[in-house]
Amino acid sequence: MRNSFLTVVGLLSLYGCGLRPDSGELARDLVVQTQYDQSVISSSGNVFNTYNTFVIREDTIGFVSNRSNATYLIESDFNITGGYALPIISLAKQNLGVRGFTPVAEDDSPDFAVNIAVLNNFTFFQTITYPGFYPGYFGFYGYYFPIVNTYVSDYTTMVIEIVDIKNATGNQYRIVWKAFIGDLNTIIGLREKTLEAVDQAFGQSPYISKD
Repeated sequence: MRNSFLTVVGLLSLYGCGLRPDSGELARDLVVQTQYDQSVISSSGNVFNTYNTFVIREDTIGFVSNRSNATYLIESDFNITGGYALPIISLAKQNLGVRGFTPVAEDDSPDFAVNIAVLNNFTFFQTITYPGFYPGYFGFYGYYFPIVNTYVSDYTTMVIEIVDIKNATGNQYRIVWKAFIGDLNTIIGLREKTLEAVDQAFGQSPYISKD
């Protein structure tokens, strides 16, 4: 079994239908958006009904950032009491377990894979304006120094993907479901709110079920 379906290459592609969270409190704290592939999840059929097993990395989550070469994060990368990466992985497994799916090893030919990753986008830029010369007060000519405006954007999103392995064609794997959770940078109580958001993502996706 190749490892390609456990990468985060496909994390930036968007498709399907988005759902808004039902919890007003959660929406104010962390926005949770889920999307699914309508070609395999519809009123006429649901690909999840054909799945039995899944694989998920037990000790790492992916990491994509424009200011770091790291490709994954381990628990020690987070300085959060009670842990962060491992509780998130465990909760995702728990949600899938109650939907009728069984976690297995990668070599056991799982039906689908679960990717969890953090996407960080840091942007910094400045604009400089030179007002120029013009007549000053009392007949003197004044000069204004350049006006510098600095803009910084630092946005971090957690992405959970379900990748169809069972129906793969060669190296082509279909991403059938995604959840986007963010912004992780601005939230108070990051661990608790992220765990709530993971539950929310599965809660607003009832079609993820064996039955």
